[in-house]
Amino acid sequence: MIVISTLIFTLYSCSKDEDNYVTIRGRVEREINGEGIANQNVFLDLKQAHGSGQYGTYYTLIESKLVKTDPNGNFSLTVKSEDRMFVEVYKEMDDNYSTFELKSFNPSDNIVLKVNKLIKFKIYVNNVNPFDSNDYVLAYFYSGIVQNFRTKIENFGVHNNFTIASPGIPSIQDTSWNGTNVNSIIYYSVPEDALEYKVGWIKRKNGIESNGSTNDLPFQVDQENEYYFNY
Repeated sequence: MIVISTLIFTLYSCSKDEDNYVTIRGRVEREINGEGIANQNVFLDLKQAHGSGQYGTYYTLIESKLVKTDPNGNFSLTVKSEDRMFVEVYKEMDDNYSTFELKSFNPSDNIVLKVNKLIKFKIYVNNVNPFDSNDYVLAYFYSGIVQNFRTKIENFGVHNNFTIASPGIPSIQDTSWNGTNVNSIIYYSVPEDALEYKVGWIKRKNGIESNGSTNDLPFQVDQENEYYFNY
């Protein structure tokens, strides 16, 4: 009888413990085609709500977790369940895919993080017909309402300009140049859901200023795409 009672108690305890855990499941995929993305870091904050009402509710952090997606883009995590628990999920931008902004889910939700592949552009800027040291050019990438990201500037002639810093605020690189010896490369990462893929420009030579933009640049998704802006 003692053995049977012990076995029943053990089984009950195990069953009770299992009821106190929940498995959070999710997936990171390309928004354009639903393709799962492997080796993506996903950050999860497990939080608990307390109180009630507009001003009486507050939240505490239970724990933070980092998981990585499998070859099919899926992830899962088993955690201890708490009353009124929810999970905040975030994926930061990496070299190849855009960010997934912070969003809250119930632990039982089918969590899907939709991101966009980043298309790489390499824009050459060259002053091929210089006039004098007052020559000026500003070149930038235009992607409509979708934000693009400048990742690097390389200068093989004069250096690019910097914005004038305010007290306590550091200077910021600008994709503009002065002078005759402009020979530079600007690198951009552009989400594949961008509405436009253009290079815009403002230039000044011999005191005459003009501006404009290119047509949409042709590109391949899985390679670095080059464009030569000669002025």
